[in-house]
Amino acid sequence: MTGQELVAFARSKLGTPYVYGMKGTVMTLANFKYLQGQYGKKCVWDSDEKKVGKVCVDCSGLISWATRVMLGSAQLFDRAIKKELISTIKQAPVGALVWMKGHVGIYTGVKNGVPYYIAADGSAYGVREVPLNKNKFTHWLLMDYINYVERDDEVVTREKIIVDGKECEVDMIRKDGTTFIKTRDVAELLGLRVGNKGSVPVLDK
Repeated sequence: MTGQELVAFARSKLGTPYVYGMKGTVMTLANFKYLQGQYGKKCVWDSDEKKVGKVCVDCSGLISWATRVMLGSAQLFDRAIKKELISTIKQAPVGALVWMKGHVGIYTGVKNGVPYYIAADGSAYGVREVPLNKNKFTHWLLMDYINYVERDDEVVTREKIIVDGKECEVDMIRKDGTTFIKTRDVAELLGLRVGNKGSVPVLDK
């Protein structure tokens, strides 16, 4: 499985209810009673009983559901082949895991400069995709059974830049970890004309 495929799988499960200890199967009343007896009401809420008859999952269960590798959040951290501080998340490939003690999610990339993740984020939320600052993750992780080779797809977003103190919107083109701006946009911002000499762009007044 690739990191992109992991993200796609997780997105297909958005809205799935969260129950601690569930791994992507239908929760029966017997499951609910067993899990609450095993882990207590702080982990398995009384209100979770309303989810009986639905497919439910917990945070590590979402990853196990996708990969078929059954590991809890602590085991994921122990097995990771790379562990980096969350402050460097923009260097992580899509599909890296985001981790804190007792919780884990999946990094889905940057939108308008903001890092996002998907996780089964607790009984109140279920599986959701939200900005990374909605939680207190401490590390990002790479796993040996996930292929993190990025695709060549370009991602184009309309974003703001500041030129000589003036805020402007341009197309930001991201590919292979590098951000590009169109020559024509740069020329327009600087009040220049765009021409060419053969295959060489020329900007002049």
